[in-house]
Amino acid sequence: MKHTHTYNKKKKNINIYIYLLSKIVHSINILLWFKIVSISGRLLRAFLRRFQNINATKNPNVIQKIKSYNEDPPKINEKRGYKLTFNETPNKSKYLSLKKESIEPKHIIFYVHGGAYILNLTKLYEKIAYFFCDLSDDIEVILPNYSQAPEFKYPTQLNEVVDIWHEVTKRIDPDNIIVGGDSAGGNASLSLIQKIKNEGSKLPKGGIFISPWTDMTCSGESYIKNYQIDPILGDENGQLTKEDIIKDADIGTFCFIGDADRKDPYLSPIFGDYSTFPKSLFIVGSDEMLLDDTLAIVNKLKENNNDVELDCKEGMFHIFPIYSNMIPESRDSYNKMKKFVQETFYNNKENDA
Repeated sequence: MKHTHTYNKKKKNINIYIYLLSKIVHSINILLWFKIVSISGRLLRAFLRRFQNINATKNPNVIQKIKSYNEDPPKINEKRGYKLTFNETPNKSKYLSLKKESIEPKHIIFYVHGGAYILNLTKLYEKIAYFFCDLSDDIEVILPNYSQAPEFKYPTQLNEVVDIWHEVTKRIDPDNIIVGGDSAGGNASLSLIQKIKNEGSKLPKGGIFISPWTDMTCSGESYIKNYQIDPILGDENGQLTKEDIIKDADIGTFCFIGDADRKDPYLSPIFGDYSTFPKSLFIVGSDEMLLDDTLAIVNKLKENNNDVELDCKEGMFHIFPIYSNMIPESRDSYNKMKKFVQETFYNNKENDA
């Protein structure tokens, strides 16, 4: 009996040590997080969690919430010295063009906005549009303004983006175009490249993808692992299973899918062909649920010896670079995008134009 009592006491002490050690590790992780993430980044994170969260469990009316931010027409201002035009293809696909006034562009950045295919092009994208345009006098920025879900479902948005691509490439060679996008826009731009490749057409010169939404089957571990720390897509007080993520496909942020096969590589570009691919830059936050959507594709590109750069910011959240003027983490990623464009268009030389 004495031996049993001693054993139980030792076991109890070991459990206490394990508990204390876990608390110490947790405290260290918190201290490291505060050291890594800027004060403005932490404040923005808290703001987004409070006011911009689009988790379907926390927000049963999430579609209406996203739609409340829509602008028709987009409230992107035309600044002095620039020309901003609203355009339509012969097939009625809508897009904006931004360029320097009285300048004939030689290069295009073809950027597709995010918003779960529910949000249209809004003033939120004014900063990044002018950022790209200001990288050189000879750059024109093309911003597709696709039809919104749930009224318009897949493949409507992708078809419109492809249509605009074909219209733009009538006057500018793809070798002088960089495509890009964030979240759903990253989905569309990656799928666009898959479409172009399968058509046997010339690929764009490069690609910039910010927190791309690439996997409608939600197979990545980050969907579960980061659920409670993602301030935009997650729920700090909730628990999640893979089944929970996709069960409300018709009423949540998956509403654009309709009856399509979630493994369709044009819908989920994670299942696409990455044997060949343009020079690319992927930007993602370590704390977002969609982290593995990016990492899986980057790994495929590396396995096929493609030229790819990954900018994974510790402590950052979904599409953090869109908030360019607010936090240093975003400004650092903007510097990486600037460098990427200069290397891709101008052979690693600063453009003097």
